[in-house]
Amino acid sequence: MEKKTPRKIPTKRRIFTEILKENYTIALTLIDREMSETGKDPELLYNFAICCSRTGNHKKCVSIIEELLEEFPKFSERDNAFRMMIYSLIRTGDYKTALAKTEERLKLSLDDIILLSLKASALEKSGDTKAAIETHLRILRLRPEQKNSLNSVAYLLLEGKEPNPEELKLAMENIKRALQLDPDNPAYLDSFGVLLSKLGKQEEARKAFEKAITKAPTEDIILEHLKKLSQTNKQAT
Repeated sequence: MEKKTPRKIPTKRRIFTEILKENYTIALTLIDREMSETGKDPELLYNFAICCSRTGNHKKCVSIIEELLEEFPKFSERDNAFRMMIYSLIRTGDYKTALAKTEERLKLSLDDIILLSLKASALEKSGDTKAAIETHLRILRLRPEQKNSLNSVAYLLLEGKEPNPEELKLAMENIKRALQLDPDNPAYLDSFGVLLSKLGKQEEARKAFEKAITKAPTEDIILEHLKKLSQTNKQAT
């Protein structure tokens, strides 16, 4: 009986399989090898950028996408490539360029929720809290149940400052809605704890922080809030 020769798996299929399995380092090696043998390919460059982003090499991700967009201007995933570039720019701390790229893309797609969310993130990280809140409110006018914006509005109104009654009211409305949509989300529970603390409800705040910690035990900001609450309680006694 003639022995069958095993069928060779196409390289691109193997690359996509490794990415789906989150084996990004293997996928990067395969992509690099394939392009060195067959030349540049827009799909491979795009997936190369994805792997760079997922492995934390955001500078490389940005440079690969710039190369992709320059050499293949009609690439079908152009919008997603721009979004990924902006995300990586934010991760590298280049908020100015991230905001410029975001505004450039928003001229073409005014109400793109992902772009607006990236803009809000860049504004927040650059220290422009007021503009970040305004951007999240714009998102909520377009999509009232956008959970992350509901939470972000609440958190940005509360964190590091003493909110006025109007800000407290808006923060409460937003975080309660976020928790209705996702009651076990640790970030939302953390924001709720901050709100309760601002309202003087220290015991309820502690319970919210402790519940958040059980969901995300390594999240430093929640631990910091819980520690700060404990210190405040000690000073009050």
